[in-house]
Amino acid sequence: MSVGLERLVPAASYLEEAFLRWVLTPAADAAIVQRVHSQYPVTVQERTYRLDYLIVGQTLQLAVELDGFAFHSDRTAFTYDRLRQNDLAATGLTVLRFSYDAVRTDTARCVAQLQAMLRRDPVLAALVTAVPLVEVPDMAGDPMRAAGPPRGTGPVGPAPESAYFDEVRDLVDRGPLRSCQDEALAALANYYAGGGRHAATVMAVGAGKTALGVVAALSFTRRRALVVTPGSVIRGTFASALDAGAPGNVLYGLAGGPMLPGARPPATLVLDADEEQISRVSRERLLAADIVVTNFHALGTGDKSGDLLAKLEPEDVDFIVVDEAHIAASDSYQRLFAHFPQARTLLMSACFTRLDGRPIDADVVYRYRLVDSVADGSAKNLRVHRFAPETASTVYEAVWPDGRREQVVGRDALLRVLGDERKLARITAQSEAPIRQVMAVTRACLDTQAKLLAPVRPRVLFAAMGQAHAEQIARIAEEHGIACATLHHSMPASAIAATRRRFESEAGDLEGIVQLRMLGQGYDFPPITVVVPLRPYGSFGEFYQFVGRGVRVLRHPHLAPDQQYLDMVCHTELGLEEHSEALCADNDMDPAVLLEAPLIDAGMLESVLDGRDGALDGTGPAGEGGMDAFVLYERGRVEERVIHGVDRVEARRAERERQLLAQRYAVYAQSTPSPVPFEQFVDYMRRLTGGT
Repeated sequence: MSVGLERLVPAASYLEEAFLRWVLTPAADAAIVQRVHSQYPVTVQERTYRLDYLIVGQTLQLAVELDGFAFHSDRTAFTYDRLRQNDLAATGLTVLRFSYDAVRTDTARCVAQLQAMLRRDPVLAALVTAVPLVEVPDMAGDPMRAAGPPRGTGPVGPAPESAYFDEVRDLVDRGPLRSCQDEALAALANYYAGGGRHAATVMAVGAGKTALGVVAALSFTRRRALVVTPGSVIRGTFASALDAGAPGNVLYGLAGGPMLPGARPPATLVLDADEEQISRVSRERLLAADIVVTNFHALGTGDKSGDLLAKLEPEDVDFIVVDEAHIAASDSYQRLFAHFPQARTLLMSACFTRLDGRPIDADVVYRYRLVDSVADGSAKNLRVHRFAPETASTVYEAVWPDGRREQVVGRDALLRVLGDERKLARITAQSEAPIRQVMAVTRACLDTQAKLLAPVRPRVLFAAMGQAHAEQIARIAEEHGIACATLHHSMPASAIAATRRRFESEAGDLEGIVQLRMLGQGYDFPPITVVVPLRPYGSFGEFYQFVGRGVRVLRHPHLAPDQQYLDMVCHTELGLEEHSEALCADNDMDPAVLLEAPLIDAGMLESVLDGRDGALDGTGPAGEGGMDAFVLYERGRVEERVIHGVDRVEARRAERERQLLAQRYAVYAQSTPSPVPFEQFVDYMRRLTGGT
């Protein structure tokens, strides 16, 4: 038998090492090492794939692909996997696949299949072992361990692992995880086990990204993990999740039980540039931590001695979690990943449309869309109410630099003066007539939500363009009987805290807040049941994050998740339709116009609108030649639609159930000589679990 080839060929994961040790070593002579290439890049039609191993012969190029699981938990990952294999086959490669369980339980067959392939090439055939000595692999039964670090001492191995992660990796209990978190963790294990480094997961609101980030760090870190967040809110969320003494922490406080039963917590260092200068944190203190939590802004460039990146060497961190990964600029990503080139990375976000419009350099291995979160009872359904004016009869007032005023009738006529359609969105946002139209719809939505959610008091979150605009919106909200305040960064910290208490407390007096980029990523307050974007958004990601602040369902004994809705109220002239459609497409949604009973009290709405058509005192931004304009008068209609009807959510729930049953059937069929048909298996499982 050959010398253990795991000592001669690089391995990026325990599964790769297991293949080298228990399959390739008995299959071939050690001389084959010269023809084995690890993590070999192959480009097909502008897509670059990295092969776990490429074995090159005279006429045969054999791609060895390793799978942590014999099946995939996500349809997108399954489809991607097949398309990847087709692309590789199109280049002339012969693809041979081995799963973790196949190497562990059917080792001799794996060796035989590999030898059969090698014999097809005259050069490789000479290296095949005549009588292979097949050992029984010393492999754990849990295929999650496939993504663990290699245990050998190969020349190109990972950085030495921390004693802590070596101690707890096998103790992590996946039982308390939600199904979507467990599915995402399995997809990550499959990806990392095959040598992948840069993974991304799309996790909708309510999916529990924080718990996923923590369990991934515990499962896949070898030496030290770095958690990077876009701001203090999410940084604080991770700090609490990793604090063994905090209520509801991820380590021991999940509803389903402890995730680290009988194991000590990781030594966690939370860095806050505002309260503790990063420049004062010593390298020794950093190295004493198993997990470091910080903000992107605290990393620095590495050029100054006080920068966090300057204090950490490339081998100090081997696993990086980035939450809300669409936020960071491309340069920040590249600088972070370049500093730790051997680190595995996990990028998490509810959407992967970046704020700067540039692509994210990562492989999306799992998607849990908003429709999935709705179907699982973690997110509210989304209803959209748009005020659509009769643009041909809308009256604008233009104010010229010399003070001359002129009324312009019709959108097209104003466009001829402005010369730029984008300016119409700002004029609409800052004019009082459109704000009043939207506010009337908002008032009606709040009244409907109050009846639905009693005894919980519904709240509304507005988005404004500037401080003066925010104050204008708050004033008009008050006129419509909506107790409202503004929230912006220029306010003293004490005033911000006081305003939030008035808004968030059930005993508080505020129904609404007009915020200026304040309550963003990581802020989830379920009583927010109405969101009103009274500003245009250049970025879909920013728009999606604002809407997402109210998506999480209320947990209340009298409020069923499937009866809860988030109402989004907007004006069609703000140019948000493209973002709304992108939200639907990004989440596999099926928007449909409501043709049945109206969602809000139409009679009350019409009476309010009739009395609010003619506000005259709002001004808009400067137009061509210094001209100001604002909407003087508009009439129109309210268009309503629901993103997911009950039938759509139920269909998605049934689809996810069937996918889960298919996974269980795959495991059952592989371990049973004469498996029953799939439909019979489904019927049995449903009866076993009390389903129908």
